[in-house]
Amino acid sequence: PRSPRSTDLLYAMYSRVTLASGALLLLAAGSVAFAPITPSLQSLSRASAHGPRRVAKRGTLGGLRAQLGEMPVSKSEAVTDKKMPEITQEMMMMMALKTRQSAALPANSKVMVFGALDRLGQLVVRHMVKDGTYKPAIQVNRDYRDSMFFRADGVAAEEDKFFPKSTQVSIEEIPADTVAGILCVEKDSDPDTLKQVLSLGLPLKKFIVLSQIGVDAREDDWKLKLNPFLKLDKWAQIENTLKECADLYNFDYTILRVGGLQGGPYYDTNRDFQTALEERIFDADVKGAVLKEGDQPNGKTGRDVAAQCLIECLRQPDAANKVLSLTSVKIFREDGVGCSVDNALELGPAG
Repeated sequence: PRSPRSTDLLYAMYSRVTLASGALLLLAAGSVAFAPITPSLQSLSRASAHGPRRVAKRGTLGGLRAQLGEMPVSKSEAVTDKKMPEITQEMMMMMALKTRQSAALPANSKVMVFGALDRLGQLVVRHMVKDGTYKPAIQVNRDYRDSMFFRADGVAAEEDKFFPKSTQVSIEEIPADTVAGILCVEKDSDPDTLKQVLSLGLPLKKFIVLSQIGVDAREDDWKLKLNPFLKLDKWAQIENTLKECADLYNFDYTILRVGGLQGGPYYDTNRDFQTALEERIFDADVKGAVLKEGDQPNGKTGRDVAAQCLIECLRQPDAANKVLSLTSVKIFREDGVGCSVDNALELGPAG
């Protein structure tokens, strides 16, 4: 269930984005919905670089017999007069819908947010609490409050100043009933640490990883590849680690690539006044976003819209096992959507 105030959000997005598997609808309530263009099994099934995942290759009966040669055949196999039941279009539709529904994360699932102390991570937790579909959990050290240099502006209740009280705060451990995760660390993570987390034996169904735009283009652009600040090779290693673990441990993944992160309700706690002012102007001035499958050229991405998109990647079946990229733009474009992300959390004025 959504918050009753969700229809009053300043955040409004309208559909103009088409992915390979369907059209992405960004609704006025700040939610994102994927509407499949065609109900084909190919567009709804889980894909990988080697074709459909975890589906055994089947040969024809004649081809199998040719491989078996003169091996004896049982009586049941020798009966060839019976016709196999015809697979109708309705049956294919039901199979496709079942596959699609299985890729959606069920409501009330516990989602571990990694990187929750960063500005983006805080927004992911607060949006998840406000949305109400999933239950956020964070893993922190005992002195985590001393490490939070940024705190959301306008939070009136003292107990919610760091994280909303409905957030499960786990000290140096991950709850065993965690079924999904969002890795939204603003700086590059360690691929080995990610592999250790994914191999803990958790009953994971879905895992979302924040990455950096330019990963695909780095091989053709030496300036991107050698840029010490982008660290695109490191981001590529993180993405590959996620894909390998998803195949090995049988869960769905989504990679969301973003540009330089900007904005968010952190004006009062940003000690760099110039940066704080520039990011507030960014939130007020940027009225569009572009979401595509695959990579995008260099750009910037608002933290507020990135946080909401990460949550929607959990909710939408058609986001499973895809690499998406999200950037913010000042003007409306044909390949983008119009939106407003200025204080979408409806936080009150700072006291």
